[in-house]
Amino acid sequence: MTFLLRASLSMLLAAYAVAATAQNTPPRGGKWEFTLQPQYTHSQSFDSGNGTSGTVDSALGFGFGVGYNFNNHLTLGGDFFWNTANYNATVAPAAGNLNPAYNVNGTMESSTIRFNATWNFLASDFTPFVVGGLGSTYVDTNIPNGIPQNVCWYDPWYGYYCGSYVPTKTAYYVSYSGGAGLRWDLDRNIFLRGVAIRQWLDVGGSLGQPYTDQYRFDVGFKF
Repeated sequence: MTFLLRASLSMLLAAYAVAATAQNTPPRGGKWEFTLQPQYTHSQSFDSGNGTSGTVDSALGFGFGVGYNFNNHLTLGGDFFWNTANYNATVAPAAGNLNPAYNVNGTMESSTIRFNATWNFLASDFTPFVVGGLGSTYVDTNIPNGIPQNVCWYDPWYGYYCGSYVPTKTAYYVSYSGGAGLRWDLDRNIFLRGVAIRQWLDVGGSLGQPYTDQYRFDVGFKF
């Protein structure tokens, strides 16, 4: 993780040095933009009380975003991203349950769609910025929460077929985020962006509002 942060910082500093000697590109104000967003999500541990706890491993994910630059400073848009991470957890017995606590391991899938606002501090090609967002996060723990069911589908390749499906524990949560980063507009069409974001989930209960730290290096296209 330390190496990743140092490498990203070195790249951004190098970009700044080049940008400082480059001519200004046309203003980004009044343009739409599309970004490809490879993302690294840092591992996170949590404790929900009553002897239960867990850890979600670090993971790589991917997303994309669309935004509109109202001027050289303000951008409004949205992001969508998803990832898959391994986790382990300790499950504790409730009152009256004489069985011992036990550990479980699995894979958790998540996806987030959010609307965000970005403020670029400078009107120049190279600028620091802050971003805040509000959205919805879907989490599938892949933990079975029901008996297998026989269901049928119409598949575009195989046609009509039936199979067994095991329902799993899933949930939608309100999520919100805040972050900061650096942006470099290379020319009239392409820009790069490095950003660190913290995202909170409004889970409630004993977990409250757990968060994850996310790091992205975006490649963007203006049109």
